[in-house]
Amino acid sequence: MACNPQAAKAATQGIAAAHASSIAYVQCQNLKYNAIIIGWLGVIISSVMIFSSMMIINMQTDVELLIKQVLLNQVTDKEMQLLMNLLAAFSTVAYGMSLINLGVSLLLLIGVARDSSSLLYPWLIYHGVVFGFGLYMGIFYAMAGLFIDLSSFLMCLLVFALVLVIYYKIYHEVFTLFRVMQEQALRSAQFCQDAEHAYASGLPYSPLYLPRFPFKQ
Repeated sequence: MACNPQAAKAATQGIAAAHASSIAYVQCQNLKYNAIIIGWLGVIISSVMIFSSMMIINMQTDVELLIKQVLLNQVTDKEMQLLMNLLAAFSTVAYGMSLINLGVSLLLLIGVARDSSSLLYPWLIYHGVVFGFGLYMGIFYAMAGLFIDLSSFLMCLLVFALVLVIYYKIYHEVFTLFRVMQEQALRSAQFCQDAEHAYASGLPYSPLYLPRFPFKQ
């Protein structure tokens, strides 16, 4: 029986396309699982930070008494006032950033559930700004650390670099998912557009060939 070269070529292309599609699907699902974990961690951490910041802001008197007991009254009233002002400022900043992080983490989870890459934009923008600011602080600290104790500076720099590397890995996972979701949306839109053009022109339109997978008896 003679073999049709065009049919064999079409079958080979269909098998290759199905294999590439299955690989892309598995990659996208793995990225989605990672993004879901990242999103829920962001929600939990932000909720804890919001609750802690509100407790510190609304209970400044009790916090001041607790600090005095811990330090055994070794600080003056002026130093204590400065410490409380710094703690209040830090709590306010942490409260605001945690609110934003809670919002973008929820949008990340909704975007993954709805397969909408546009809902990932807030998370990417916010954490990109935070990562850039952290990188700037790391460079500034590295320059200023030349004037302090070398051993303490190297230890702090190592911890800070480790945190930045982990943060970059998390950001890269979500950004890769964003790119994959955009590519899938473009392919789906192009496939529908080609089908509409073929139907409008009256030309025969062959669907994507998906080979049968062998099952063991």
